[in-house]
Amino acid sequence: MSPLSADSPATLSALPSDGNNAENAPLSPVIDALHRGGLITAHHMAAARFWATDYRIGVMGQEDPDLDKTSLGLSMRPLNGRMGSINRYRYIHDIIGHRYERILVATMINNQPMHEIAYHARYDPRHMGSVLALLLDFLTRHYDAMPGHLWRG
Repeated sequence: MSPLSADSPATLSALPSDGNNAENAPLSPVIDALHRGGLITAHHMAAARFWATDYRIGVMGQEDPDLDKTSLGLSMRPLNGRMGSINRYRYIHDIIGHRYERILVATMINNQPMHEIAYHARYDPRHMGSVLALLLDFLTRHYDAMPGHLWRG
């Protein structure tokens, strides 16, 4: 496979796997359970992890733990800090809106259990796993189609 240009995004399926990076770190008990149950794939987990990283850096002001590394396989270009995270966060936020962002925050930032997420999102708890799976699929598709300029800081 030929390398991509630095400004073009790679698809999530191009994730490297060396076993020692953030890609294998626990994401959220709910997300891990959905993955173990087969509702979501590693592709969805990568998108969730990438969104959570951008949210922590761009919104919460945390430092970029992978500043000198590539962006979890989503781009061949090295992460370039807060500005890239903010731009990618805003792009996704504009697409999914406040309601679905709150579900992602409750799931991946606050690590709330499924029944609390369902209660606050006003969804039937029996269907919350499917709602999250659909939301992560939506997120994955938008990361895969994200314009190249958003991968720059």
